[in-house]
Amino acid sequence: MKFLVFYCMVFFSSLSFAQLPSDDTPLNEIRILASHNSYKKRPHHKVLRFLKKFQDKLGEQNNPNFIDYGHLPFSEQFDNYGIRGIELDVNYDPKGGHYKRRRINLFLFGQRQRVKGGALKKPGFKILHISDVDFETNYLTLKSALEALKSWSDLHSDHFPIYINLEAKGSHPADESKTLKRLGFKRCIPFDQKAFLDLEQEISAILTPSQIFKPSDFKKNYSTLQERVVAEGWPLLEELRGRFIFILEGSNNHIYRAFVSPMFFQYGNQSDANTVFLLRNNAVASETEIRELTSQFIVRTRSDAGSVESRANNYDTWNAALRSGAQIISTDYYKADERWSSYKVGFTNGFFEIVRP
Repeated sequence: MKFLVFYCMVFFSSLSFAQLPSDDTPLNEIRILASHNSYKKRPHHKVLRFLKKFQDKLGEQNNPNFIDYGHLPFSEQFDNYGIRGIELDVNYDPKGGHYKRRRINLFLFGQRQRVKGGALKKPGFKILHISDVDFETNYLTLKSALEALKSWSDLHSDHFPIYINLEAKGSHPADESKTLKRLGFKRCIPFDQKAFLDLEQEISAILTPSQIFKPSDFKKNYSTLQERVVAEGWPLLEELRGRFIFILEGSNNHIYRAFVSPMFFQYGNQSDANTVFLLRNNAVASETEIRELTSQFIVRTRSDAGSVESRANNYDTWNAALRSGAQIISTDYYKADERWSSYKVGFTNGFFEIVRP
């Protein structure tokens, strides 16, 4: 019996050691698992069935299978699956009410167009994937998403830093189809400088300054972010515990680059001296390139997309992502969708992996 107790203590202590990098580990030497469109719920089955009737007209790039996935609330992702990176699609709605209807439900018997409650009527950023089509979400507003993140962070004050990809949405179906616009589908309200300032203000109203790791914190007294990396390397984990790192992605970033702001990092090009985060979403095509980039940059790639790998139970992209050394691997399947396969991804030695660029 004593031997069994001793064995269990050794086993679990070694497991904890594997899961927790030491505080003197540079951030770019730690690999984490992230979720993609992390707020999203699966669309209602009636929506998917309706879309599949028109699949030949939608084209392969709009295959309804591509949106047939969903995620757990943030706390469950963090606690049960070790997720340490999330993605939020933020939709600008300065007056409120722009996204209060779900127009595709006009064609579906028994489905409400209007959302109960007043959250969508109030000014502020809304969280949804595709307006009027793929709108089911665990968090209707950015404010509610941030409040959930703060609540979890306050309970786990020394947590590993959470990467938050922010995609400033620039297009919805009504922006591409005059017919859908005439049917009442909503166009995207474009981001401008004021929108990005409003975005920062909304974040700052929920999270404290000490919970946000900003580019200025990274840069210190150096002239650029890359100069700091060359001179000192990446920040150590001890400096980043309990904090969030916001990274902008999407087609609207050129507007944000036009003015100086203290809050957001950006996915950019390695030739930009203030870029330290890179997107290389195709792990198979970019495997060799990613491996060459990780000594200076943190690279985000994907292990699956559009439920394709899950439906085929295919781990080729996941294995390429692992071999590449990318520090952020984004997935829709930290948990298997048993409707069609056992496909799920995760690290065999715990929530994190050490990667040596």
